[in-house]
Amino acid sequence: MDGQTAKDVAPAVVVVGRHFTVCRAVNFTITTTGGLLCLNGYYEVKDTNGDVVFKAKGFRCFRDRWLLLDAAGTPLLTMKQKAYTWHARWRVFRGESTSPNDLLFSVRKPKICQWKDNFDVILATANTDQATPCDFKITGRCKSCTICIGESDEIIAQMHPKNAFFARDKLEVTVTPNVDYVFILSLIIVLREIRASCR
Repeated sequence: MDGQTAKDVAPAVVVVGRHFTVCRAVNFTITTTGGLLCLNGYYEVKDTNGDVVFKAKGFRCFRDRWLLLDAAGTPLLTMKQKAYTWHARWRVFRGESTSPNDLLFSVRKPKICQWKDNFDVILATANTDQATPCDFKITGRCKSCTICIGESDEIIAQMHPKNAFFARDKLEVTVTPNVDYVFILSLIIVLREIRASCR
C-alpha cells in the first residue's frame, strides 16, 4: 500500500452502491443540452476514453424530475424537485421510484439568500429537520463547485467548465478515490438544474 496503513486510508463514501467506487481518482465529462424553456433536457456523461457511461433525461412539467441511467439504459436514480419550498430542495430516490422508502438523500439551500452557491446534502438515514447538520456540502460559483464531507474541508469531488460551444456546455468532474461517483454525478445534475431554474 505504498507505506500507507489501513489507518491512513480514508473510508469509502458509499451512497448509491459500493460497485460505483474505485481505488483511484476518476474523471468524467458531462455534456448538457436543452435550456430552461425546453420541456425536457439531456445530460451525457463520458469517461476519459470518450465512452458514454451514463445519461440523464429530464422532464420539466410543473416540477423538475430527472432520471439517471447507466449506459445500457437501466434507471439508477430519480432526482425530483420538491414543490412549494423556498430552499430549492431536491430529493433523490433509488431507481425510478419516488417512494419515501427509496429516498437516498436530499439537497437543500441552507439560506434563502446567499451570495454564492451553498447546498447541504442530507442522507435519508438522518433526521431531515432544518437544524440537522449536513452530511455533505456543495459550494461554488458559476460552472465550478467543490463537494466536501459535512462541514469539513475534506474534498471528495470537484467540477469545473471544460469548454462551451453552441448550446452545449461541457463540464469536467473529478471524483477522489473510494467515493461513489454515481452519487457525485447526481449532485452535479441537481446543482445544474437549480442554477438553471434561477436564470
